[in-house]
Amino acid sequence: MKIPDVVHRSIDAMFAVDGNQRVIFWNRACESLTGVSSVQAIGSSCHETLQGHDPSGRSFCRPNCPLGQLAKGGPPPSPFSMRIPARDKGKIQLNVGTMLMPSPVDKEWMVVHVLRRGHCNSPAPVRDHLNSNLIGKEHQGARNEHPAHGLSLLTDREREILRLLTHGLATEAISGHLHISMTTVRNHIQRLMAKLNVHSRIEAVTCAHRHHLV
Repeated sequence: MKIPDVVHRSIDAMFAVDGNQRVIFWNRACESLTGVSSVQAIGSSCHETLQGHDPSGRSFCRPNCPLGQLAKGGPPPSPFSMRIPARDKGKIQLNVGTMLMPSPVDKEWMVVHVLRRGHCNSPAPVRDHLNSNLIGKEHQGARNEHPAHGLSLLTDREREILRLLTHGLATEAISGHLHISMTTVRNHIQRLMAKLNVHSRIEAVTCAHRHHLV
């Protein structure tokens, strides 16, 4: 399955890795942030590409990273901080978010990272925080997780708009397709995001794919 168009067009730096921790997607915002082109990144190992370390200076990106286990399923960790060397920019501080998207490989997920400039105050040291989220959950299949409670609360119109979001349509295009105002579209999107307990359209699209709503 392809990366959704909304991810390709995201203003946030985003990249995805497979179960072997190889980069399979690297968007333009990621190129701009890191100075690494998609040609250089795709196919390489993520730890060699990012060379990240935690705020205390300890190496974070490495082979067999705990986040790589998420390709087999499990709950993503909370956002955390990381520093990376960025070409012509020196070292930069990042806030790293993680989400899962369906993979063309059976029983496997694409691990998608969202990179934003800035610092995130993790509730625990990065390595401990990740391990506490992953211990005992390596064999949990993400496809067997119960859908969010809000899924059953979506109206037919909200499901229709969510489906259009997964096809990469923006507010104006959805408005024209459904013959409703852009304000109405935005209101529907805000309500469906609240019901799904997500904070962005990208997270809503991910939730739709994860729970087979589209």
